[in-house]
Amino acid sequence: MATTPRTERAAAAPSAEPLPDFAGVDVRLLAARTDHAVLGEVATLLLRNWPTGDEAVAYYEDGPGKLLR
Repeated sequence: MATTPRTERAAAAPSAEPLPDFAGVDVRLLAARTDHAVLGEVATLLLRNWPTGDEAVAYYEDGPGKLLR
């Protein structure tokens, strides 16, 4: 069985630069005003799956959990 050599480039090292903060973006306004097909679709999907205040949950656990004996 012959193998085909991989031709894609190796992944670049992650950047230390922080991602931009888009917390203040009005997604409803963006979905209504954008002419970009992909951006409009993504904004529409975000809005369809957006949790209400009662549904939003944040969970973080960094402990070892329960130890079984």
